[in-house]
Amino acid sequence: MKLRDAVPADFERLAVGLPPQGLKLPEAGLVTVTTAMLIARRCEDLRAAQGWGTCLITEGDLMVGFVVSKLPDPAGHAEFGYAVSPAQRGRGIAGAAVGAFIERASDEGLAALLAETDPGNAGSIRVLERNLFTPVPSPRPERLRWRRYLRR
Repeated sequence: MKLRDAVPADFERLAVGLPPQGLKLPEAGLVTVTTAMLIARRCEDLRAAQGWGTCLITEGDLMVGFVVSKLPDPAGHAEFGYAVSPAQRGRGIAGAAVGAFIERASDEGLAALLAETDPGNAGSIRVLERNLFTPVPSPRPERLRWRRYLRR
């Protein structure tokens, strides 16, 4: 598993059913058209503001998922999310990708990462717990919120 910096065109291609340049998709349906276009815009904004923040999760020549963050707040805390192709779940890919993203965020100088999960998403909860995220109060009672402080 590797993280590859994404460019807006990667998600624009996904929006029309094509894989990012140089990659294959394990199956269709990783991301909806609307979500792909929103991430393409976020990717463009992140690249302009800080040079990074959206990554493709790859295994060989397959795109198996993605990680995307928001711009950090003044304290250096950034929210992020991730998705792994349904056919690729249960193999440790999400955990490895989150671990690699933590390293990248730390190298880029962020102070903390924040994530949200549905209370019933046991797999995502395990990914965050194994990557040393701890629960924190959530502004949305229907969601769980997690934080991991990063080394500086």
